[in-house]
Amino acid sequence: MKKRTETGRTVAILALLAYLLLLSYLLFFSSTYGRTAEMGIRYNLTPFLEIRRGLEHVDTVGYRYVIVNILGNIAAFMPFGFLLPLVSERKVHVIKAGAATFLLSLAAETIQLLSRTGAFDVDDLILNTVGGVCGYIGYAVLFGRRRKKK
Repeated sequence: MKKRTETGRTVAILALLAYLLLLSYLLFFSSTYGRTAEMGIRYNLTPFLEIRRGLEHVDTVGYRYVIVNILGNIAAFMPFGFLLPLVSERKVHVIKAGAATFLLSLAAETIQLLSRTGAFDVDDLILNTVGGVCGYIGYAVLFGRRRKKK
């Protein structure tokens, strides 16, 4: 793999900052996703409860809700998993990317809970982490080293 250039790293850092700003807006301020301080404290600590509930009641909540909840939470954190190894000065592997994504998601969910601008949902932690890992896999496919054939 070719050595990463400083210009490339700078571009990746700027892309990561822009992504984090957009993510912050969507998670804490976007009225499109119901981000208001009047929501009260809401949380779900049961894994897969909201995912299962959405799938079981898709006729009531609608396909759009289910798609946005599941695929949206995955897609929202894919850029983080993709950009993390591009900005890091240390080697990032899939476990580190997953752990960093989990921690970022945990911080976001906690801020949503404390600021009452969203619900703390363990399902979001799971889906966001899956998204970060998928983003890292995308990075590895595009920029990873090719294994040497024996």
